[in-house]
Amino acid sequence: MSRTSAPGRTVVVIGSGSLAQHVVNSLADTVTGPAAVHLVARSAGTLATMAHMASCRAALLGAAVRFTPHPMDPARPGDSVAALVDEVGADLVLSCSSTHSSAEVRERPSRWTDLVRAGGIALALPFHVRFAALMSDAVARGGGALFLNASFPDAVNPVLAALGGPIHCGVGNIATVAASLTGTGEPGERLRVLAHHHHLSAPERPTDEARVWTGAEQLKDVRERMTALRSCDRRMLNALTGHTAALLVRDLLGDRPFHTHVPGPLGLPGGYPVRVDRGRIELDLPPGVTEATAVAWQAAWGARDGVAVDRQGRAEFSDRTIRSALPYAELPRFVAPAEFAELAAELELVRQRLREAESVDGS
Repeated sequence: MSRTSAPGRTVVVIGSGSLAQHVVNSLADTVTGPAAVHLVARSAGTLATMAHMASCRAALLGAAVRFTPHPMDPARPGDSVAALVDEVGADLVLSCSSTHSSAEVRERPSRWTDLVRAGGIALALPFHVRFAALMSDAVARGGGALFLNASFPDAVNPVLAALGGPIHCGVGNIATVAASLTGTGEPGERLRVLAHHHHLSAPERPTDEARVWTGAEQLKDVRERMTALRSCDRRMLNALTGHTAALLVRDLLGDRPFHTHVPGPLGLPGGYPVRVDRGRIELDLPPGVTEATAVAWQAAWGARDGVAVDRQGRAEFSDRTIRSALPYAELPRFVAPAEFAELAAELELVRQRLREAESVDGS
């Protein structure tokens, strides 16, 4: 397919849920352009509204950024994204979608969500991997672009890297933690943060807090500085997370090096401080902290999800997760990167059955 000409840089955002909406609105407020932002998801009506509202915001700010909706073919999502990436010549693709939503626990409780509570987010990992891998493959087929993943990047990105598809980094999680710490600190204070998605909540032991440095000094008041964020209604956090993602996209479209925090850079588990220069990303660890030490610390936190993912993308399910799933499915102890799609298909049958059982019983 021939590529259309577009001024400036070109971004594709996948998804139409809460996070995607906040990302798009923040892009309208922060990217001055010239740039073209293409939105793709299944919901044509929601996409049209998102594009119009974002275009209005950009226009009111005098920004040379345009937003265009592209309904996705639900039967061929990968082909839809690959064709769009190729047609518009995308520089960057951000996927904010998945076939598992964390909001389901709050909005549509069922026996399936009970199982996820009991077995941990580990049971959702195959769904996140399957969709993210589909989008990563689509980006590769569409000619290549920087690919950012918002779906459980602390654990998904190592799998994507092992599968050989493009994955630059994730968004959210540590970026949200770092934003809160920055917002409660001194103006101009530069922090280096090591954090996992678990640190969006307070760990039971103060010694298990996120690790934060300013220069060579490790901060001691992390728990106090995180209190405000952890007191927020979780449904409101996407506003901050979306803004951090939009700022990352804006800076990646520029030519200047910058420092930030991202989950899953270089296919690593967990979240890290990084330095980015013209798309090249590298860890920016504090003095005295080695990459091996940081990765091991993150891997230990990842195991608390009920599944530990190593640097080769191989997952190991915990005893708790395996026992919780046993009445419905026999989970393997280990899952290789290429085996996630098959496991997701098996768990999809379990999910459908448990959702239907709940709707029939009404209990």
